[in-house]
Amino acid sequence: MQPVEQPETPERELIGRAQNGDVDAFSILMEGFQPRLLAQAIVFCRDAELARDLVQETMIAAWKSLKRFDGTCQLFTWLYVILQRQHGRARGWFARRLPSPTAEQILAGSRRETTAATENSDFGADESELLRAIVSALPPKHREVIRLRFYADASEAETASALGISVGTVKSRLHHALKKLQGMREKLNLLRSEDH
Repeated sequence: MQPVEQPETPERELIGRAQNGDVDAFSILMEGFQPRLLAQAIVFCRDAELARDLVQETMIAAWKSLKRFDGTCQLFTWLYVILQRQHGRARGWFARRLPSPTAEQILAGSRRETTAATENSDFGADESELLRAIVSALPPKHREVIRLRFYADASEAETASALGISVGTVKSRLHHALKKLQGMREKLNLLRSEDH
């Protein structure tokens, strides 16, 4: 007789168990998110060892604050905010390279495609690096919503919930951040036309 496969434990049940102190449930949850968190951490740190440390710090912080997770956003969105903040404490707000939605997608205000890469943009490599630098130079409140919305692929409602602000505030911050980025794009286009 073949063993009967047990159905996977639903995420909600695991979260509930972990919030009640079940370390095994928490480990199962984190096992599923660790590769995505590590990929983001590597982008932030540009060093695999530092990235692993950052993910570890993020998981410790998540365990300590898990009782505050209320399920109004996806767990990965919540973890991504913790990852950002842990990195911000350790290294200063994302002073290095960002993940890779295209410049066009950000500037158009659209959500990123899962497989989007900066190389697919009509911006050259130098201009994409400039975009990364300008996003990094945005005020923290604008940078946070841009990164959650486009890099973590969070909805406006999830972004609001994760940051503890209203959806209206998310929309306002996105609007101001995208306006600044659009101004940068216009400057880049002007520079392009002067070079030709």
